[in-house]
Amino acid sequence: MLPTDWTVVRWVGLLVLAWGVAIPQSGAQPSGDAVGYSATVFAAGGSGASLPFWLSANRYGVIDPASANVGLRLAVRRPFQHRGFTYAFGAEFVGRASEASTAHASELYGRLRYGAVQLTVGRRKQMIGRVAPSLSLGSVTWSKNAPPVPKVTLSSDGYVPVPGTGAHMALKGHLAHGWFGRERFVRNALLHEKSLYLRAFSPDAPLQIHIGLVHHAQWGGTHPRRGEEPVSVRNWLSTVLGEQDVLDVRANANHLAAYDLSLDLNLGGLHGRVYREFYHEDIHSFRFRSAQDGLWGVRLRRPDASALVTAVLWEHLRMTRQYAKFVQAPARGDATYYHHGFYRDGWTYQGRTLGTPLITPAARTPGLQDNLPGIGNSIVLAHHVGIEGSLGADVSYRLLGTYSRNYGAQGVCGGPACKSRVDQRRERTDQYSFRVEVRGPLLPRHNLRLRTAVAIDAGAFYDERIGASFGLTWRSP
Repeated sequence: MLPTDWTVVRWVGLLVLAWGVAIPQSGAQPSGDAVGYSATVFAAGGSGASLPFWLSANRYGVIDPASANVGLRLAVRRPFQHRGFTYAFGAEFVGRASEASTAHASELYGRLRYGAVQLTVGRRKQMIGRVAPSLSLGSVTWSKNAPPVPKVTLSSDGYVPVPGTGAHMALKGHLAHGWFGRERFVRNALLHEKSLYLRAFSPDAPLQIHIGLVHHAQWGGTHPRRGEEPVSVRNWLSTVLGEQDVLDVRANANHLAAYDLSLDLNLGGLHGRVYREFYHEDIHSFRFRSAQDGLWGVRLRRPDASALVTAVLWEHLRMTRQYAKFVQAPARGDATYYHHGFYRDGWTYQGRTLGTPLITPAARTPGLQDNLPGIGNSIVLAHHVGIEGSLGADVSYRLLGTYSRNYGAQGVCGGPACKSRVDQRRERTDQYSFRVEVRGPLLPRHNLRLRTAVAIDAGAFYDERIGASFGLTWRSP
């Protein structure tokens, strides 16, 4: 969707540009040790034609959801090692036999850091937002569901104190440029991305307040019928500032954004986090016409890693109103979130949604053709629970359970060429998806660890199915 007057986005864009240049040198502590190596053999299969939801969702695209999987993953990483000017790198290569067999680099990046400024180039796994990575559905704009998009990113090294405030006020942000690649409806589309977060009160305080704004945009590229979109500094600035007409330039772009608000509480032996992400696609939602849409979450965490329960999370996702007028039913929204009339693959990468995995591409939506671009199920309401903890002897577990109501999407491509769009809104369709996972040492002397998981789908949206996965990992000492 294309906004018309994103005043807040405009100013955040300018602040991030200035912040990236003006960040002072940080006294951040070194992280990590020497170069680390790992090798993982993995497999996944199930009782149905496709795997259960939680065997493939939020796995950075490593697992093919359409069939059984057998594969090998090799990785090498060097973290930042010291203060001052330093570097880091990472690479992860995946070979997978499945319905969509592949051999590719799922990660390949280099990083430079000086003081509080970081420059990252390449594909790197990333989740944007203050959700819990291991338990959450993921941010409404950028989760762990899709493979990493190649980017060039300028960012701060975490929060940096605002001069004159001690540690009571701090900022962090990033500015990125990326490439979506050729295998899309609009080939070679570009990514613009930025964020700016403010933290109030010091990390040692019993209460911290975090306020953030995240902005993404697809722009440029070559449309199969309309031809090549102009790419210039002026078009980029128009996209960065989030307006239709800036500097006498009209930039065709697909904009998404989120207000990200959270409270962190230190309750002694218990750490709590309450968060709310407001999702936006155009000026109507930016003015809170669809204030109900977005993500709510609560997480409680114990610092004792040996406890039976170390973290509990509940999330509520609502993506139902979608700019509907208040006289309309919430499930009859006027928009199709993650979809766009020009960039018809929408907010996806390599066939997977970049935001919450509960919004599904048309090709992965039951009842639709498997060759359609765009989004097939965007009107979603869900409740999600995550629990993790220790079973002793260095053995840990994770439980995920998700209940969703699915209402389809308003405008779905009528064919692979997407020359027409059809209304695919449906009656309420309930779905339950679960995952139980256990991780622990198999041969400790040889640095071998085993991860096993069982997942179940029950309901009317997906077929009822059960599946399992395992991974055997060796890591360098």
